[in-house]
Amino acid sequence: MRANSKGIYLMKKTTIFTIFIIIAALISITLMASRSNTDNYFIEYKQGAVEVWKGRFSPLGKEPFIMMPGAQPPNPIKEVYTREEVFPLIAKYFIDKADAVMDVPGLPDFEGMRTYLNKSLSFAITEDLKKDAHIRLNKIDRMVLLYKADIALSKGTISELKTALEYLKRATLLGPDEIESELITRKIASIIARITAPETVSEITPAEQDAPAKEESSKQQ
Repeated sequence: MRANSKGIYLMKKTTIFTIFIIIAALISITLMASRSNTDNYFIEYKQGAVEVWKGRFSPLGKEPFIMMPGAQPPNPIKEVYTREEVFPLIAKYFIDKADAVMDVPGLPDFEGMRTYLNKSLSFAITEDLKKDAHIRLNKIDRMVLLYKADIALSKGTISELKTALEYLKRATLLGPDEIESELITRKIASIIARITAPETVSEITPAEQDAPAKEESSKQQ
């Protein structure tokens, strides 16, 4: 009787241990599948918009990730995408949106363009895309500086001419192309000529003449 009882006890113990191992294995497989699913991305095209979905932390679930109205989907659309496939598509979409704002007649919406380009940088996982976004951001900054320089030039005072000169010098540090560089160089030369012209120098007020001396005295103190 004792032997039978001991045998039954060992069988029960073995069965419980086996069930525990099976449950642990199932949990481990589920966790691995869930973790793997979070690396998956899915693309759908509905009503003229590309919808990107991201896998949930579950074996099969997914949730909305980003919607891109007006974007063109990959052809053909695959069942599953990786981060390396999806992020460049999103980055390029926001770069294209910034370019579209640039093409609108009139004064561009600089802040809107910056918003699109900063979003693009959030998804730009390749150096080429990062470079494209930064080139456009520098172009926006150059345009703003040139616009401010023109406003200062229109006022015509010595102090405003010097302010315009400072704006233009800052623009030269933002990688202008050959045409822009030539334009900026001509503007700088024109401003320097105006500042140093005898008739302009004679217009400097006593306060403006004293300003450099006061500034030097302040530094020495």
